[in-house]
Amino acid sequence: MGRTDADALVDRARDALHAGGEEADVCAGLARDTGDPRAAALATCLALGVPRAEAERRLATQEAAAAFAELGPGDEEALALVLQAGGAFVVDRRLDAHEQRIRDLLGTAVTAYGAGLPSGLAVSLWRWLRAGELARAYLQLARREARADGSPSAYWAALVTAGELLPDGDGIDEAREHCRRMAKRCPAAP
Repeated sequence: MGRTDADALVDRARDALHAGGEEADVCAGLARDTGDPRAAALATCLALGVPRAEAERRLATQEAAAAFAELGPGDEEALALVLQAGGAFVVDRRLDAHEQRIRDLLGTAVTAYGAGLPSGLAVSLWRWLRAGELARAYLQLARREARADGSPSAYWAALVTAGELLPDGDGIDEAREHCRRMAKRCPAAP
């Protein structure tokens, strides 16, 4: 694919993303339209703002290579979802000290949750924390109950502190209050 074709593909991906398309859907659509799933995935990464060298590295991982190799006709959506779940489309965000503190507290909550964090949630949390979507991660954790094999008191304490550091709005207020109530029910052992 020539440089102008690659640029045009990135422009198409950018336009689709700006129109509200999800990255996996954009990648799958481009792959179907062009017949070149790797170029579609690269264009999607670049349109999202992933630097080219990093995008190429992500698409060259063993998992991504296996997904490309196993691609059959009509498998574009499955490929795009595998790439999405593997973090190919995540735009890593550099966090300031305040945001890093919140992310650390959310990590503490995940550790205190106990064994068996559902895999779909674990993948989503990993992506959101990398992308700096801290409120989204917080809201998901606040909806869960720590497992008995975890540390419910540490779980809720971390979420209370994280909630106090997050700005109000988008359900944070309610989640913060819920976490406070749960922390009172699960005090730390003396």
